[in-house]
Amino acid sequence: MARSTRFFCGALLLVAFALRLGYLWEHRTSPFFDAPIVDAQTFLKQALASGPFWGGDEPYWQPPLYIYLLTFVCWLLPASYFVGIRLIHAGLGVLSCLLVYALARHAFGEQVGRIAGIMAALCGSLLYFEGELLAVPVEVFLNLLLLYSLLLAWRRDRGRDWVLAGLIAGLAALTRPTILLFIAAFCAWALWHRRTSAYRPLFSFVVPIALVILPITYRNWTIEPDLVFISSNAGVNFYIGNNADYERTVSLRPGMQWETMIAKATNSGHETAAAQSAFFLDKALDYMTTQPFDYLGLIGKKAFHFWSGPETKRNQDIYYARQHSRILSLLLWDWCVSIPFGLIGPLSLLGLGLSMRREWTPPIALLRLYALVYTASVVLFFPAARYRMPVVPVLIAFAAFAAFQLYLGLRRKAYIRTTVLALPLGGLLVLCNLAKATPTAEDAQLYFDLGEVHLRKQDYSLSARYSHRALELDPQYNYARHNLAVAYFHQERYRESEREALQTLAENPRRTDTRILLGRIYLATNKPQQAEAHLRRALQRDPESGMVHYYYGRLLYRQGHYATAATHLQRALAWQPQDFWLHYELGRALQQAGQTEAALGQYHRALSLERRPEALNAIGALHLLAGRTQAARTHLLQALELDPNNPDVHVNLALIELENGNHAAAIDRLRQVLARGPSAHAQRLLDEAYRRLEAP
Repeated sequence: MARSTRFFCGALLLVAFALRLGYLWEHRTSPFFDAPIVDAQTFLKQALASGPFWGGDEPYWQPPLYIYLLTFVCWLLPASYFVGIRLIHAGLGVLSCLLVYALARHAFGEQVGRIAGIMAALCGSLLYFEGELLAVPVEVFLNLLLLYSLLLAWRRDRGRDWVLAGLIAGLAALTRPTILLFIAAFCAWALWHRRTSAYRPLFSFVVPIALVILPITYRNWTIEPDLVFISSNAGVNFYIGNNADYERTVSLRPGMQWETMIAKATNSGHETAAAQSAFFLDKALDYMTTQPFDYLGLIGKKAFHFWSGPETKRNQDIYYARQHSRILSLLLWDWCVSIPFGLIGPLSLLGLGLSMRREWTPPIALLRLYALVYTASVVLFFPAARYRMPVVPVLIAFAAFAAFQLYLGLRRKAYIRTTVLALPLGGLLVLCNLAKATPTAEDAQLYFDLGEVHLRKQDYSLSARYSHRALELDPQYNYARHNLAVAYFHQERYRESEREALQTLAENPRRTDTRILLGRIYLATNKPQQAEAHLRRALQRDPESGMVHYYYGRLLYRQGHYATAATHLQRALAWQPQDFWLHYELGRALQQAGQTEAALGQYHRALSLERRPEALNAIGALHLLAGRTQAARTHLLQALELDPNNPDVHVNLALIELENGNHAAAIDRLRQVLARGPSAHAQRLLDEAYRRLEAP
């Protein structure tokens, strides 16, 4: 490698990594940085569940490789996985820039390779997705690595190179299965190009792919008898992008409409994940065959959206991230020309056209085949920025080639040739930038997401404001209304919370979480009958819900049904096994039911999860009741270290003093308690202390 090439590679890596670190530093101020939503939230939940590698209750809904990576990062960096996974993304992004340079260099020469590497480093959409907890950076890196490994295998024609390429292809398929369409196209092209001499290398290529994928297929099969090769979401995703009501289905937000659509398969009697996927696939194929002309029009519309400049969101407003990053605001925008794809798209189309004049052999043919097939695979489902990203780096290579040809034309003063190239480029620029993204200020889902995130962060005032704005933009946004009711509840605005919750339930009577919320509202406002009615209905609809069992158990405890309350609280443990208050309240119910040893065990379990004075006081009180005065004093004094003014602890210590005959010490402690506020228990004990002190 020449010295100038080494210098460029080093500079490219440095600039690309510096940009990504800078964006990561700025992105930390975003409310979504440590509170992911939709698919990112699902990935994180599965990773934190610490068991998706083999076990599970159902076949994988989404391809599992990214979940595995995220699980490893969460295990390795339990206190900083939000930063850790993004640093890995940044590293993969830098390596992807280097791979873009290498591929473009092999295809079009050193100068085009350098232009492509710089364009990849400055590509704002790549930068954005590297900051999200999504599989996109892994998809991009593995697909580019696959292309590079195929290029090397084709040139060297060694068995081990084909095996390595197959292993990479298998990993890419476990990240985004649509790469299998390109793999099939590549195998067909290799057979056509090399004919009989292609059988052995292709065998060495395909077998490792199967060996990587089959363990996942076997894992899915052990859970359900129907075959799910990688993930079961392919059918519904295909249906979303191929039906007569495409505009509605492709814009469905997480919520009531999405759940209604998904429920169609179950309501039709399809129980397994594979059967449900096949149900949606059949519906899409039925539309394609019965309405072929309408479908052709839809394909044209999707192709136009694929090549349009704006970054079409799938679940999250991409342009909102600009508000929290100056770097991204410079590299990603949607004004007259959408940057970056509003420029990359037209240039890449011109570059693809120019490349047709060159010989149909690797590496140009390989990049062209990938660009065309992967583009077709995205259009076959539905075009969104997230799904378009794996093909963008290869399109950058063609865009760099077109830009270099324009530069050469100007440099050589070949004005006629340059004009011939510039005219179609100008038309493509106009065409690819006709569409515009939905303005952030009009995006109801964005405001719902902000309300959801601030609800999780317990900023209830801000959550209510964003949820209310989402409802202004879309009055039928059922999930936003529920969140508004929850925010009002935590602000103790019970009447407003009840109003919004009842309206939410009227719009969607199936919502168990809203019935639970109403139960909590009525518990807080001392309306036990209404609370019981809603909690019972919730329990009938979802008898396995730990949340329902928890609040129903609390209601039963308040009503004095301690043993039944303990049963429900015990069932709630499966929902939140690491929750301090659940173990503590279960201990209280068991204690009141007369099961003191079981109660003591729950208090100790709560204490092991979080060292709080409530648990120490409860343990001390049980020891006191059992006559273990020294153990009781030890735990009560430890509770005072955490909360010196805790009245319950002081009352229990006063009781010990009283039992030991230290009447004056007990009286002094109880006076201090009453000086800080009224306490019926402390007052009764103080009266008893005075009576004993005055007794002869």
